[in-house]
Amino acid sequence: MKDSETKITVSSLPRKDQWVIFNIHETGYYKVNYDDDNWNLLIQQLNNDHQVIHVINRAQIIDDAMDLAQAGQLSYNIAMGLNTYLKNEEEYVPWESALSNLNYIKRMFTRSGNYGAIKNYLLTLLTPLYESVGFQDNMNDPHLEQFKRVKALTWACNLEYQDCVNNSVSLYQKWMHNPSDRSIVSPNLKSTVYCTAIAAGGEKEWNFGWNQYLASNVGSEKSLLLSALGCTKKVWILSRYLDMAFTDGSGIRKQDAGTAFEGVARNSVGHYLAWNYIRENWEKIIDYYGSGLFTIPRLVKSATESLNTDLELKEASVGR
Repeated sequence: MKDSETKITVSSLPRKDQWVIFNIHETGYYKVNYDDDNWNLLIQQLNNDHQVIHVINRAQIIDDAMDLAQAGQLSYNIAMGLNTYLKNEEEYVPWESALSNLNYIKRMFTRSGNYGAIKNYLLTLLTPLYESVGFQDNMNDPHLEQFKRVKALTWACNLEYQDCVNNSVSLYQKWMHNPSDRSIVSPNLKSTVYCTAIAAGGEKEWNFGWNQYLASNVGSEKSLLLSALGCTKKVWILSRYLDMAFTDGSGIRKQDAGTAFEGVARNSVGHYLAWNYIRENWEKIIDYYGSGLFTIPRLVKSATESLNTDLELKEASVGR
């Protein structure tokens, strides 16, 4: 298209009973929307034989549809219908595209009465992927296979798939019995195992994670543990953790407080705690950071990205 053109007519397209894909291999920086007939033909093709469509275009179709649905330009019936084929998908790239977009759906429903249906729907898609990659990590696998396993396990455990939870708790307990052996949990799985075991456990598991955080001198390990400590389901521990994040001498460095806060804010149990904390302690947080105000937007984003009710909009607008 020329800069002066607002539309262009393409000739020689397939018959109306055949699907068509624009932006082959996603070489252009734009989204593609189709009429409902073409979307439904793509859904049919993906369910019948998804490999007929190139792997990059499979990822693109999902990403475009979910973005268009979120923008109100496409029905979610179609967007979610495209995802039904995923139970047969074995490639990492389409899964990355799908899960990145489905995370928004999950976040919007986590605190609603419909979350059970969304959870079951997601597990229906994810269970075949989880079973195909297995919980046992293999550092010799191709990188995309490792990425796919991490993605599958992270989601399965977050959705409380019992086999994933059991394996994570078992590994964490082994580590608790032998704290000096940091090789018990594979580097690829640490984030998932730490968070899942701390969420499933209580004060004992949290305290072990905290002590390991204090003892570690590896920056990446400390960051993983700091984030995972926000996964506990114990409200009183989360409240204490938020206070620790913004208190000098607590053991959490000022530049790492955002990581701890985000861990709590992402937690379905801790979301409201984080949201209330940042509103009730705004002046304290500003004073704590002083000139380091670059952290404040990060805190606000993590506290507000799951807000989705009229009341929460009014709460967020107060004092603007």
